[in-house]
Amino acid sequence: MRLPDAVPQRDVAQVFFTERGRFFLSWDTRPILGSVQEDGTLHIERPDGAEGAPADARIPLDGDAVLFVEAREAFVAVHMNDTDVAVVETGLRGDSESWTAPLPPSEHGHRTLTDVVHGRDQDGDPCLVLTVEDGVGTVAFLQIGPGKHGRTHRPSSPGQLVHWDLRCDAAVIREDRGPWDSRLHLERPLSLAAPQSVVARWADGWEGRGLLVETPSGAGSRLLVWDLTSSSPIRVAGPAGHIDDARFLRDGSERVLTVVTADGSDTLHVTDPQSKESAPLPLHGTGRIRIRAAGPQGIGMYRVSTLRGSSWIWLDRDVNLHQTQGEVPPYGGRAALSHAWYGRTPVLQYLPKRPPVAAVVSLHGGPESLERDELRWDGLYRELLDAGVAVIGLNYCGSTGYGPDHTRRAWKSWTTAFQEDVDSCIAAAAAWGIAPADIALLGGSFGGALALLGCVLREDLAGAVASAPLIDIRRHAEQAAATDSSYREWFGERFDIAASATSAQRVFDPKHLSTTAPGQRVFVVHGSEDEVTQWQHSKLAADEAARQELPWTLVIEAGAGHVPHTLDEVENRYRNIRSALLDVLGIDTGA
Repeated sequence: MRLPDAVPQRDVAQVFFTERGRFFLSWDTRPILGSVQEDGTLHIERPDGAEGAPADARIPLDGDAVLFVEAREAFVAVHMNDTDVAVVETGLRGDSESWTAPLPPSEHGHRTLTDVVHGRDQDGDPCLVLTVEDGVGTVAFLQIGPGKHGRTHRPSSPGQLVHWDLRCDAAVIREDRGPWDSRLHLERPLSLAAPQSVVARWADGWEGRGLLVETPSGAGSRLLVWDLTSSSPIRVAGPAGHIDDARFLRDGSERVLTVVTADGSDTLHVTDPQSKESAPLPLHGTGRIRIRAAGPQGIGMYRVSTLRGSSWIWLDRDVNLHQTQGEVPPYGGRAALSHAWYGRTPVLQYLPKRPPVAAVVSLHGGPESLERDELRWDGLYRELLDAGVAVIGLNYCGSTGYGPDHTRRAWKSWTTAFQEDVDSCIAAAAAWGIAPADIALLGGSFGGALALLGCVLREDLAGAVASAPLIDIRRHAEQAAATDSSYREWFGERFDIAASATSAQRVFDPKHLSTTAPGQRVFVVHGSEDEVTQWQHSKLAADEAARQELPWTLVIEAGAGHVPHTLDEVENRYRNIRSALLDVLGIDTGA
C-alpha cells in the first residue's frame, strides 16, 4: 500500500539515546544535568541564570572509581595504590577539596578496588567505603574519611555492599540470586553480631532505615521499611499496582515516594508508613518514570512517553512537583492512546486519528516484564502512526503488573495462552476494518520469539520482525544455569525444557519457530556480540526456514549487543527494524 502523506519522525532515536545517557544531578529552576564528553570529563549543563559554577564546568573522571554523592551534591574521584588512597571531591558549584587516607597492610599481595559507596561512620560523619579484593580473592570493606582512622570489615555474606551506616551498626549486602529477588544481608561491623537476612529488592537507605520492594511468589509487589537497628521489616500499605521504584523523601519525615505502574503507565504516590495514608501526586499525562536522583534537596526523575515525548521532573522538599520538557518533543501528529482489555488480554492501543490501514502487535521482552507507555523501539511507534498503522502494545499472559494469575496462566501452556492473546488482537483489529494479512508482529528478546510463534499459530498474519529473539529455550536455560544454578528452577517452572521433549512441546525451539507459512515475511535482526541471546540460534532457525524455502531474512549486526550501546548501533538497529516492519506490511512511506 502507498501512503503519500506519511510524515516520518526524524532523529527521535538519536535524540532519545543521547538524552537518556545524561545524569540528573540537581535542580535550579530547571534540571542540572551531566554528560560525559569525548575528552573523558563530565560536562555540567546548567540552566541559564542558575547560581554556582560556570555553565561550561567540566569535572575530571580519571579516578580508579568515581561516584556522585547525592547527599552532598559532589563528585568523588578515588585513586588507590597499595599503601594509601587519594580522594578528590568536586561540588556542583565548582568547589573542590582533596584528602588522603592510609590503607592497612595487605596480607596477600596487591588489592583491587571493585566498588565504592558513600556512608556514615560511627560518629555520623560522611565516609567512603571501598570494596577491595586481594590476591587470593579475599574481600574486605575499608572505611576511610578525612582525618579519621580507617576501619576494616571482612563480610561473612556474599554480594555487593549497598548501604553503610555505623550509627546503627549496619552494613547491607545485596546477594544477587539470578531471576529471584535479591537476598539482603544486614551485618554488624561494630558488634560483629550474626547477620540477619530478608529477601527483597533494595530501593533506598536513609537515617537508619532501608526501603525494600518485596515480590513474594504468588503475590503482587509491596513496600517494606527495614529498621536497620532492630532488623525488623515493617510492611507499608502502599497504593495498588505494580511497584517499580521508591525513595525516602529525606525531609525529616518517614514518607516515601513510590513509582507505581497501573494500566500501562507510571504514577507517583507519597506514602506515610506511620499514618498508612497514601496520596497520588498531581502529575498529568502518561509515561514511564525512572528515579534518577534522590538527595536532601529533592528527588529527580526522567519521564518518557510515545505521544508526550520526554520530560524532567523534580519533587522538592515541600513535595511540590516541577516539570520541564526534555529534548524529545511531543508527537506532532494526531493519535490517541488508551489502555484496554481484549477479553482477558490487557493492551495499550495507539490509534491514528484516521481509520488505520494496518496494525502492529508489539511484544515486550522478559517474559516477566510489561508494556508501558514509554518511547518503545526508540520512537518507531510514531512513524507507524504517521503511516496510518495502529499499534497494539500487548501485555500477553506471562507479563507482570496484572496479578500472579495473569503471569502464571502462560506457564508450560504458552501455545494455548498466547493463541488466545493473538486471536484477541486480531478480533480487535477486525473491528477497525483490518484483516489478518495486514497485521505484523514485532518483538524483542523473548518478545521476538513470541512474534515468530504468533506466525506459527496464525498463518494468515502478514509476518513478523524479531529483534535478538530467544530462539532456543532449552539451550538458553542451560547457559543461564551454568552461570547461576537458580535459573534452572526458574525456567523449569515456566517452560518445558526437557531434552526428551519434541520441538513443538518446547515451543521456543529453532525447528518449531521456523514453521511459518509460505506467504509470511519474516525478518530476524541479531547482534553478533549479543550477551543475552545467541545469534547462532537465530541462524539455526533461519537456515531451517531457508531449507523449506520460506521467505525469511536474517540480518546480523556486526559488533552489536542485545541492545544498542552506541549512537551508530542505535541508528542501525532502528533502520533495520523499521525497514523490515514496513516490508512485512507492504508499506511505502515515500521516505
